Amino acid sequence: MNNAPVIIFVYNRADHFMSTCKALADCHGAKETELYIFSDGAKNEGAAEGVRKVREEAQKIKKAGAFKSVTITESEANKGLARSVIDGVTQVIEKYGRAIVVEDDCVATPYFLEYMNSCLEYFEADKTIGAISGYTPAIDFPKNYDKDIFTAYRSCSWTWATWKDRWQGVDWELYSIADFYKSPKLIKRLNSNGSDRFLRLYRQTKGNGSSWSVRFGAHLVKNAQLTVYPRYSYISNIGCDESGVHSMSDDAEKMKVDPAKAIAHPKIEAVKLNTEIQKTFKKHYSYGLVSDIKRFAATVLIVAKEIVKG
Repeated sequence: MNNAPVIIFVYNRADHFMSTCKALADCHGAKETELYIFSDGAKNEGAAEGVRKVREEAQKIKKAGAFKSVTITESEANKGLARSVIDGVTQVIEKYGRAIVVEDDCVATPYFLEYMNSCLEYFEADKTIGAISGYTPAIDFPKNYDKDIFTAYRSCSWTWATWKDRWQGVDWELYSIADFYKSPKLIKRLNSNGSDRFLRLYRQTKGNGSSWSVRFGAHLVKNAQLTVYPRYSYISNIGCDESGVHSMSDDAEKMKVDPAKAIAHPKIEAVKLNTEIQKTFKKHYSYGLVSDIKRFAATVLIVAKEIVKG
């Protein structure tokens, strides 16, 4: 198998980063994998020491020889996570045609790379699939569900992979956001695995968000492309400790998984969208009925306002 390159975006969390890299180095296929590390610049003097430590650790990883190669890109300026991801993934995916992206606080189980690369190979020609996720929350599956993977309309930002032709053409500036205002069906599909998605997308247009992920997810939804998830997660996130910009300790328990359940050699095959799993997935990410109702009401008001504005 031709292993896809792995990309890690880092900032100032050296301990998390090293745990992530150690686990990746222990994965089957690490020696055949090219690793790209993109290190963002410090946004202020307070972050400078953390950035320096991360870059020192990156050089140690390069010298250790656990991967086929290690390429480190250090930004002098602070680009922020969204710009860093968009630029870095574009650079690597243009060269290789596919890429696996790992956040700096995601600890992989040994068969993570095998699973991700197998999915990239199997689903490349299937244009109904837009991305691959390495993480799955601990949700309950239907008793009669016997597959090792499932699909959803919610993309994942913790560990994911995609191909060049899916990544190209993303409307990063959200020039076509009006397509969602005009189509309740699109909004319903976007929110089918979490009632937060449309509102997060809308906040991007008002300068109140910096998520590359919700924009990429909206792009996949517009193109009716699903994300493939493993039944049991190949990733444990160690960053829900408020150490990062987007990490919240309140999420730690909800996002907890049992890495021992990760399947060694999963059967990668075409699977249909499962209605019961979709409902469970949405429930996991929607934070209850009251939250759903409030978000629905907010969405209706926003759409009405934007349609009137024309």
